[in-house]
Amino acid sequence: MVGQRQAATLLRAGNGGLSVESRSLVRPLFAILCLAATALGLNNTYGDDTEVKALAEKAACGTAPCVVKTLSEHRSAFKQSFGYQTALVEKGKSTNSASVDIECARAYVLLGEYQCSVVSGGLPQVH
Repeated sequence: MVGQRQAATLLRAGNGGLSVESRSLVRPLFAILCLAATALGLNNTYGDDTEVKALAEKAACGTAPCVVKTLSEHRSAFKQSFGYQTALVEKGKSTNSASVDIECARAYVLLGEYQCSVVSGGLPQVH
């Protein structure tokens, strides 16, 4: 093949990738998604958590009425943790007390209602 030139190979950046039009939509949508996730995380971390504390105290006591004293609180974008000292007070009987650790998380990572559960400890169940 003397005297013949090989055909130039063309590299195409668009092969198998996104078109320019769809790239121009993906980038702003991804940026908006990141900003929204950041805002939700900041709200979970620094927003008012009065309702979450009430749910955690209810989970700490279970079905029995009790007195709750907060020992520790930890908040992040994804969950909240509480440590409580709980005490049952019944007329004519001694007070039963115990420490309990509660963890509260949203139903859908950054969105949804909080659900709280006992991680460790707790009062003995009264029947």
